[in-house]
Amino acid sequence: MTMATLTAAKKGVAGRIDYDSWEKRASNLSKELDEEDEKEKEVAASALGLDGKHARSQAEAEEKAKAEEMQKAKRRLEAYEKREQGVTETLSGLLGSVGDDDNTAQVEEKHQEIKYITRESIGAGKRVLTVADTKGPGKIILTQDLSNLESRSAANTSLTPKSYEDDAENKEEMHEATVHRGIIKLNLRNLHQCTVVVKCKIITGTVEISHCEDVTLILEGDDATAATIQADLCSNLDIQFHDAPSGKNVPLRVRDTNSGPTTTLFWGQDQNDRIYHAGVSNLRVRTFRDGFVDLDTTSDYKKNGAKAVGNAAAEEVQFVTSVIDDELITERVLKPGDSKDIKQGARPMTERELRELEKKKSQIEDALDEKLKDLIQLKDKNGDSVVAKDAEKKDVEEEEVIEEVYASATKEEIEAIISSVEDQKAKGNEAFTSGEYAQAVLLYTMALDEAARLPDASNVTEKLNMSVVSEPLEQLFPRHVILSNRSACFLKLGHHEKALKDGFDAEILNPAYVKGVFRKGLALHAMGKYREAIDALAKAQKVEPKNKQIKQALQFAEIRFQQEMRKRMET
Repeated sequence: MTMATLTAAKKGVAGRIDYDSWEKRASNLSKELDEEDEKEKEVAASALGLDGKHARSQAEAEEKAKAEEMQKAKRRLEAYEKREQGVTETLSGLLGSVGDDDNTAQVEEKHQEIKYITRESIGAGKRVLTVADTKGPGKIILTQDLSNLESRSAANTSLTPKSYEDDAENKEEMHEATVHRGIIKLNLRNLHQCTVVVKCKIITGTVEISHCEDVTLILEGDDATAATIQADLCSNLDIQFHDAPSGKNVPLRVRDTNSGPTTTLFWGQDQNDRIYHAGVSNLRVRTFRDGFVDLDTTSDYKKNGAKAVGNAAAEEVQFVTSVIDDELITERVLKPGDSKDIKQGARPMTERELRELEKKKSQIEDALDEKLKDLIQLKDKNGDSVVAKDAEKKDVEEEEVIEEVYASATKEEIEAIISSVEDQKAKGNEAFTSGEYAQAVLLYTMALDEAARLPDASNVTEKLNMSVVSEPLEQLFPRHVILSNRSACFLKLGHHEKALKDGFDAEILNPAYVKGVFRKGLALHAMGKYREAIDALAKAQKVEPKNKQIKQALQFAEIRFQQEMRKRMET
């Protein structure tokens, strides 16, 4: 719009200028000029990096990235809390209000009330149970009826495992929804002077306890699996395991009877069965077998040496109690920065475990160097082989290119593959611990697939094809451990033939690895082949004669074999 346009404003009545029209046109022109100025400023700011869309320095870029990550983490946390709230049933004041000011005499005279929690106590769709804000004396019992609650988890269709011999239907199984029975998790919060008895299945095997005083937690029976307990800011806490199964228990069902599952692995017999605690005074942990105390220990965060450091209070120091060499031991958990970049999956680490992992890492490196020593080829820059004598002491001219070669892979490539296999295996272990057995099968299979890239793969395949148990095969990575773990998953899923094959393959690769032989025996037992199961379990017991789990499984197999023989004689 130009000034000529303005002066061409139409005339009004009696030849007068229509000033209203002129003012409107002038206003529009001014607005257009302002908009053009703003656009020019935006272009200039963008060119100079002053528009806020681009960082003006590396420090600002890093701060911006951190802020974005914090926002994403906050949104994820809020979404998780929202989902958990949607499935959480909170039962408060079951035995009475915490605010009741009863004196000691009144408490002793007060009726010992018993409250039973069944499926009727849980709302529709609620699977995380929180028992909170109540004061006894009394007893709260989570009945076995809660084990009949069903939860469905959709299959991850984005993950498609490869097909392997005898595992052809894995793909279809991964794409089916998984049904889990029991409550997902148990939370105990702000309980006083009471006993909580857990007889039901806990899918994740997780119990969280906080701000409780004078509380006894009893886990009893074949269903009551609590692999991981986290206790915070409690006093006078008594945790008891009465024939309670381990998180990696594989129950054996007695065939042709109405008996339920029988426990083959009790709490504490697996290294992942743990009680984490921080700020807990006067903690007592006991395991019972057949009504008698098997293991017993006490702990107190102050007596264990917890001290305030900087802004962290003594109550924030984390400890873990677990079974080590048939004894309940309490250890201090390392802070993330103290682990020297050594990882063992998602599980927190203790000083003892760090030393063991450092030793294991050193042994693996030494074994790898020893394995490669006689197979190293030295090449010059033209790719021709050269003879090396005292290579470590020989000075090599800069223009010569010397590289270590193991078959078709360098040492660095081998270490990268091993690291990838270890990562998949660790993820599989985490999935197994969470009860996601089908997912764990997939991850273990991916680990084996990755291990197939190692240069010793042909030796492993040849050994397995021979199907003969002989001397252990030297491997760059212990595949028999992964096969044994996958066998445990197949047992959990009821795929006994696959469990048998993985257990047998693990035994072929390393007959001394008792878990592979043991799971082979469990698979044979589940298939009703009791005579063969006895042979396998007896072999496992010969390797570990003090293993209670193997001993009990062998007794079950012998009983079932005798029952089967009697039936044959009667007919």
